[in-house]
Amino acid sequence: MKPIRTAAALLIAACAGNALAADAGAAKAVDPQAVKALETMGNYLRKLPRFALRADTTTDFVDDNGQALQFARHAEMQVQRPNKLKASVSGEQGVRTMYYDGKTFTLYGSQHNFYASAPAPKTIGELVGDIADKFGIETPLADLFYWGSDPNQGKDLTAARILGEERIGNQSCTHYAFRKPGTDWQVWIRKGAQPLPCKLVITATDIEARPQHAVRFSWQTQPAFGNDTFSFTPPKGAKRIEFARNEASKPASAKQ
Repeated sequence: MKPIRTAAALLIAACAGNALAADAGAAKAVDPQAVKALETMGNYLRKLPRFALRADTTTDFVDDNGQALQFARHAEMQVQRPNKLKASVSGEQGVRTMYYDGKTFTLYGSQHNFYASAPAPKTIGELVGDIADKFGIETPLADLFYWGSDPNQGKDLTAARILGEERIGNQSCTHYAFRKPGTDWQVWIRKGAQPLPCKLVITATDIEARPQHAVRFSWQTQPAFGNDTFSFTPPKGAKRIEFARNEASKPASAKQ
């Protein structure tokens, strides 16, 4: 089955905001105020020194018959910049939890009571790329650390619209819609002094089944973390294993 790619880099593709000619039709217009809202959201996220969030996600997988099958997951994350992170995801494979204390990265899986650890780089941003390149591990909601940081994004944006005000849970949000070739996406951004994403929906328009990835966020911007929040202590009976390295990241002597 092929998962829809959730790169929220697509979402923030608008943040660079290259001036694009507006079309007469509203569905094709690039509204600079919508683009500016994404830029503001990205800037705010990158400046948060610490935060905790909960996210409920649904992701469509397209099977060999072309049917979109939806799977639900729940994610929780605690972050203290620049170098502390804990993230857990619960779904069909049990609960998987990542720990990063600025020196060591550990991934623990509750289903089999296994864990693996490796030396880690000095910042969260470096960690996200490092574990993806070496071990093929995707950090949950990783794009929260990159939104709006690439000045070259947004060149193929074809639509950006403000759809109005809506409530997502107990949050008052503004609803935006964006389009680029192959992808439609929508984001609801909290109104007021904390322009955080409340909800995100990404649709792959270049696949017949039009699979979607959707996330609803619940934020804490002033959380209290215990000293042991980001450190891993193996549960009783846990077995340590080694990370399987991506072929491209193996030392030359280890490649066959």
